[in-house]
Amino acid sequence: MIPNTEKTGKNRIRRRICLVVLGVLAVCMLGGCGKREESGLQGAYEKGVAALESGDYETAMMQFKTAIDQDSRKAEAYRGEGIVYAKQGEYASAVTMFERSIDTWKRDGEDKAFKEDVQYYLAEAYAECGRQEEALALYTELADGLTPDRAYLMRGKAYASWQDLDNATADFDRVIAQTPSYENCIQIYEILADANREADGAAYLSYALEHKISNNEDYYNQGLIYYYLGNYEEARKNLQTAADMGSLDAVILLGKVCIDNNDTAAAREAYQKLVNDEENRAAAYNGLALCDMADGDYDAALLDISKGIAENDPGVTESLLFNEVVIYERMLDFDMAKQKMQAFVEKYPENTAAQRENLFLANR
Repeated sequence: MIPNTEKTGKNRIRRRICLVVLGVLAVCMLGGCGKREESGLQGAYEKGVAALESGDYETAMMQFKTAIDQDSRKAEAYRGEGIVYAKQGEYASAVTMFERSIDTWKRDGEDKAFKEDVQYYLAEAYAECGRQEEALALYTELADGLTPDRAYLMRGKAYASWQDLDNATADFDRVIAQTPSYENCIQIYEILADANREADGAAYLSYALEHKISNNEDYYNQGLIYYYLGNYEEARKNLQTAADMGSLDAVILLGKVCIDNNDTAAAREAYQKLVNDEENRAAAYNGLALCDMADGDYDAALLDISKGIAENDPGVTESLLFNEVVIYERMLDFDMAKQKMQAFVEKYPENTAAQRENLFLANR
């Protein structure tokens, strides 16, 4: 998966906690670099970005190719094509497009941040292709660039995925020594957890708990850390404080903590508060669907899923669609579950949890 480490971890965490058994890319800096369209109208590149962010890869690819044909934001359009290929699990093709983007930048570009952004995508595509030496060499080069913390974090992620824990830990320790933030500690934990090294990742979470709390975001992060560590009492306490101080992210996670403690009534109360909030409505419906599932009311769960999908929130739709499959499984409607899962893996081919679930369904 090509990650977006420039964003805060909250959006990634928000998707993760909405899932039933799924840990999940937001598109990184796609609209922020290079020349803008001359006219006030939306050009092919911008249309490609919009399609990519909504998960319409076919349209995104078509628009990026049009931008290249029109010689419009060419380096960025090649990057866009690379991201589409990566999202579809076609990493060799992604490498080709990212390399073309960098070659075009060398001729026409002046924005070093843009080049480094593409290099991060390229490095992870190398890693996914099994081209480990090239991936490591690029991350090492990036460590001398604009964002050394990010370079060490991503190089550590690569090492962790190859089960080279010694080198991964050395890189993660460099990150924490330089910037011991909640965000970095949480990202390192998630990387190690994805590599089946949760116990090693927990040490970074415990370190983060020593941070001084000064605002609602700190309470949220402390609550999230306690949640990951399995201390639901402390998680609930900190998240409630953050929610009382106005954190909507805390409300979402608080609902999940309540579900995990079989308190669906409290979870419903938390999620219901967000139904009227446009930005968080899709996540609220997803949370309500989780409550319905926990209570065994699958018809109500499907209704809440459909309401959430109708909100067209790219950050939550993946969770909603996956949970829809799980609901049909629990209803023992395996034909519908297979149909929905097939559509899901076509839309989200890089989702490894879905791939495993698809294999399970194929044998039902």
